[in-house]
Amino acid sequence: MLVRRFGPFAVLSTLVERTPRATPCAIARHHDVLAAVAAPGPLFPLPYGVGVPLGALEAWLAGRAASLHAGLRLVRGCVEMHVSVLALHFGDGDPVRLCKIADRVAEATGVTSWRSRVSGRGGNAAITLAFLVPRTEVPGFLARIAPIASRAGDLAVVPSGPWPAFTFVPSLDGPAPAGAERAAVPVPFAV
Repeated sequence: MLVRRFGPFAVLSTLVERTPRATPCAIARHHDVLAAVAAPGPLFPLPYGVGVPLGALEAWLAGRAASLHAGLRLVRGCVEMHVSVLALHFGDGDPVRLCKIADRVAEATGVTSWRSRVSGRGGNAAITLAFLVPRTEVPGFLARIAPIASRAGDLAVVPSGPWPAFTFVPSLDGPAPAGAERAAVPVPFAV
């Protein structure tokens, strides 16, 4: 692992010839590293597999500086908490009931910055809520959703986290810096 400073940013990266496959173990290690460096924070978590050609990292960062600064301001002192709402029995995930419970969870948390994602269909649907929670308020957050979880009947309300705030930082997708696509370098930084 390399830690390098580029202007106002400190970048933790690894030199690799190619980005390793995104296996569950590789992604788990990536999350472990992010969790370890997030504590001093703020951290702009990049998804697994972001690669930048060696020598182009400074230009890549400069081209995304405004988004990086905005993301760092947004997540400073915060973590991402997930709450999944799903049926305890396969095929019993009535989307209307799931939404009612998910709405109650979102309301009870008192958190204003949150997102939701529905997965599955019909009776196999599940809802995952992501919340941006100040790190110091995680115990209170969990305490506020506990009564809903205990009265959800045959639905499970499952919190997880804290996680790096992937859901809440701006996307860094965009055009590569000028010349980066032309510089064929066999060893990129996997940021």
